[in-house]
Amino acid sequence: MSERSARARIILSRDTALGLVVVLLASAICVGLGLWQYHRFEGKREAAQIVRTHAAADPVSLPEAMPQPDQPLPGTAEWTQVRLEGQYCTDPDCVLYVRNRPLDGDVGFWQLVPFETTDGQVLLVVRGWVPIQGAASEPQDPPAVPEGTETLTVRLRPAEETLADRSNPPGQVQTVTPADIAATLPALDGELVTGAYGELTAEDPAGEQARALPAPETSLGPHLSYAFQWWIFALFFPAALIYRTRKLIQEAEDEETPGPAAVETPESPEGPDGGVIPAPARTRRRPGAARPPSGRRPRGHDEEEEDALIDQQGR
Repeated sequence: MSERSARARIILSRDTALGLVVVLLASAICVGLGLWQYHRFEGKREAAQIVRTHAAADPVSLPEAMPQPDQPLPGTAEWTQVRLEGQYCTDPDCVLYVRNRPLDGDVGFWQLVPFETTDGQVLLVVRGWVPIQGAASEPQDPPAVPEGTETLTVRLRPAEETLADRSNPPGQVQTVTPADIAATLPALDGELVTGAYGELTAEDPAGEQARALPAPETSLGPHLSYAFQWWIFALFFPAALIYRTRKLIQEAEDEETPGPAAVETPESPEGPDGGVIPAPARTRRRPGAARPPSGRRPRGHDEEEEDALIDQQGR
């Protein structure tokens, strides 16, 4: 079989076709995972840019940030810094605690209080994090809500979705969903903002405050490097298939190439009894001895010793 036919036989084989299908499938999965990681990187980059933009901007009024209080907070308006003037609702029914909120590896509560602004709006404000009290599932030593006129700076966050399968213990809620919480609050002077809530960053005059919530994360994470890793994996599979196919072709060519011709050795002469005379016996002679003339039988060692003895006796 020729080199061309051997190559065609390997390339068009069933194993190569099956390997090609596996390679295409594995490479497609790796490319898809790489794109998924890249999209996550882009999402984090956009979110981080929004955070940086609002962090560098001056605080705005609530009507400016939320012209339609009952509409969801736009994504580009998240983390907007807002300055509020007014007072907290200090009625005991107004002070709520949001359950199952982690902070630095611990689980506790958010202290959530409505804030009535001089602009005629009411915004739910998270004043900070409070630890849990043992197994009682109650806030431990919650700070008192300040009375009187306050000036706040908050970061706007979108309203959370309701967890319909969970009930709320007295004075506690599962999520910050202003539309659902409104039914549990006493009558307030102002329109409740249902599309967003605020995270407290500054309070003047400062009162007893719960533990402040951390600033928003701006790290982009490892998603971009993960994307490139998946794309490198996608290139590995076709490279492995090409290497394997080339190796099989080379092995097939080596098997079909004939080896070097065998060298014929001359037949060994037979001895008097029909046996083969060994090569060393045919060529053995004393060192320094002259090669016997052509056609004469070489003298043996015993014969030479006998001649030497006769020569000594004749002297």
